[in-house]
Amino acid sequence: MHKLLQVKEEAEFLRAELDRYSHLWQSDRKAVFQEFLTYSKQLGPEDLELEKTPPTLRDFQREIQVLHTLSSEVTYLDDVIILHGWLQVDLRPFTASLLSVILDWKHMYTDFLLESASKSLQQEIQPVGDDDEMSSSFPLMETILLLEAAGVELPEHLAAQLKC
Repeated sequence: MHKLLQVKEEAEFLRAELDRYSHLWQSDRKAVFQEFLTYSKQLGPEDLELEKTPPTLRDFQREIQVLHTLSSEVTYLDDVIILHGWLQVDLRPFTASLLSVILDWKHMYTDFLLESASKSLQQEIQPVGDDDEMSSSFPLMETILLLEAAGVELPEHLAAQLKC
């Protein structure tokens, strides 16, 4: 019975270590992203009355970098862990699922930037009289460079328009 309790303790310790990633699958991605678009960060309990501050490209870069760092950490998790010398825990399914969730988060940010770049390019090709829409987009070349640095391949139509 003593060995079983020791294994349970080790298993609980492992779960606690892996819980540091739980916000990735427990948080409502759309709500978190909306907070980011409104306040340029995810709100915490201490952020009760915060001024609206739309994100900059640097804010997007920060979030993408955090996700890249998490992805790297998860990639280096052990495939199999032996608890108390006899209980084998296979982390490969967990790791694969977590990497997929991290990729979903990353796509949320990069898809927004791709859409912004596409709109900016359209506005350069066919200028619109609405100045408000122009001010809401990011500088095109900086956005493209950020996307490329994040490993995002530009869609063919966007790449073709950039070459013109």
